[in-house]
Amino acid sequence: MISIDNAKNQEDLFQIKSAIMSKKLEDVGGLNGVMEILNLCLDARKHVDYQRALKIITPLIEALKGQPFVSNDAVTYVSISDRMERILYHHRYQTSSIRQVKNISEVCPMDWIYGQYALVLYDLGDISNALDAATEAVKWNPASAKCKVILAMLYAAAGRWEDSLKETVSAMKYAYLSIDLVHCFRSLRDYFIYKNLYKEAVYCSFLRARFSSSHDVLCEILNDMMMVAKGVDFDYKSISDEDMAETCKKYGFTPNFNAEVIAIAQRCYEETFLAKKTEKADYFARIMSNLKTEQERRNSVNLRQLVERSRNVVS
Repeated sequence: MISIDNAKNQEDLFQIKSAIMSKKLEDVGGLNGVMEILNLCLDARKHVDYQRALKIITPLIEALKGQPFVSNDAVTYVSISDRMERILYHHRYQTSSIRQVKNISEVCPMDWIYGQYALVLYDLGDISNALDAATEAVKWNPASAKCKVILAMLYAAAGRWEDSLKETVSAMKYAYLSIDLVHCFRSLRDYFIYKNLYKEAVYCSFLRARFSSSHDVLCEILNDMMMVAKGVDFDYKSISDEDMAETCKKYGFTPNFNAEVIAIAQRCYEETFLAKKTEKADYFARIMSNLKTEQERRNSVNLRQLVERSRNVVS
């Protein structure tokens, strides 16, 4: 294998660095080993065994030390695993034809690793190092709403509330999954409670309810409202879409998914459908379904059921 110094172009350099990284990951079982470690770590966290989760992921973090992918004026290295996030990144960030972008996610999913590591450290109360890990996750994948929400949560935990607000608003520009939008509204609720803006916090709870039918989330939202009600005196029935829209506008976020994200998903669906790329079309169709409120999804299901019944009657 030729050395980095002898690489003739950025593609050669990328292949050399990929080989170096793959070699480093052999100690943890290669890429398959990385994914297994992440799954085991996630399972340990689900079972509230945070020390075990840290023990599982530490060898992986050690393997990343001295990793060769360092961005410079000629090339930006990113780690973007999800298809929709890659599209959003290229739409928002890749504007220069001079500076190349190399995605290393198939060599090493840095965004997932640092995101998981940040959550483990947060679970253990190590906010400072968790914040560093979350910053790394966003650096590797600036189009990930999930990574940005984690960073926003850690900013809040560190008392950096304005940074938390800024990162949450940024996350909402990229969210294309309901669960991520729900987490964004939760982050905003925490910000408003900290600021003693209880009416605005209630608005965020209402908005969360529009994007999740999960029993746990709805119970949490109900508890939010009961708790917040102690700090504000107003009639919930008087809340209007206009009031919530005004609050959203004031603080720079939207009460729904970003219209630009919806338009991109729609365009990608139409292009892949017309090109008869079934797998990709199905992927974007699922995203389009997710880019709806719970009521819109229920109405869509009811409409499909009505169509099926009509077909059955005709046949």
